[in-house]
Amino acid sequence: MRNTNSTVAIVKSELDVYILYRRRFYVLGIISFLTFNQCVFWLTFSPASPSTQKFYGISSTTVDLLFNWGPIIFIPCLPLTYLFLNRRNGLRHTVILLALAGFIATFLRVLPSIISSTSSSRFRTISMPFLHTGQIINATCGPLVMAPVSQLSCLWFGPNERTLATTLAIMANVFGSTISFLINPAIVSRSSNLPHLLYFHLALAVVAGFLALIYFPAQPPTAPSAAVKLLMQGEGQSINTGLKAYLKGLRECMANPSFVLLSTAGGVMAGTFSMWTGLFATILAPENYSKKQA
Repeated sequence: MRNTNSTVAIVKSELDVYILYRRRFYVLGIISFLTFNQCVFWLTFSPASPSTQKFYGISSTTVDLLFNWGPIIFIPCLPLTYLFLNRRNGLRHTVILLALAGFIATFLRVLPSIISSTSSSRFRTISMPFLHTGQIINATCGPLVMAPVSQLSCLWFGPNERTLATTLAIMANVFGSTISFLINPAIVSRSSNLPHLLYFHLALAVVAGFLALIYFPAQPPTAPSAAVKLLMQGEGQSINTGLKAYLKGLRECMANPSFVLLSTAGGVMAGTFSMWTGLFATILAPENYSKKQA
């Protein structure tokens, strides 16, 4: 049953009445925007690999490393993300951290063009530490955009909406890779245009960060489902308790053959696809394919 005169929807269960707030769509939009940005920033250089090599005077191996910081940093940061999310108001703190990290990462990447001339002989030497640091910071955001999605859908949406909310947030990240392969070669039509792409990414980070900082509620005023009641009751656990729960759950999962097979199959497919698409321009460059063709 919906209340047309307010900003809520009322969902009745067998025992309780739960309220769904319309602001949940704003929260989902912010999360989706940030996950979209994280993937766009990750795929900055690989789709325009030849221009990146020429502009910075680096090899394809260095361009590949800028791309590969994503999976390298993802693994050690994933447990920390779990602990961070399971603190009090963990979702809000995660989103704020994600917004700030995205801004810092993109700002660091444009900084060499501000403090040094691109024609300087020292431009490459100056740029590399900033580029690697920016990519590493953005890589730490990988778990921050993937892990909170299920908590978001549970915390803000009703049981019949969670699948759609989770799908939209995850697909926003995938959509970021699609957009990167379309707009990066278009903007970087020649190597001298690469800073234009970096400034465009900085603008995306500023807009997303501004929206997240001005308003992102920690949780709805009331629980939208029975599951959220349990989630709210479990907030505020100590780091030691959270770590023990994480390790216990990890051991139980690894002892389950079905989980191991499913996670291995999904991980291999997702990892292979991500690496292959990310390095596509580099792979096809020796065959004289242009960035747009790749």
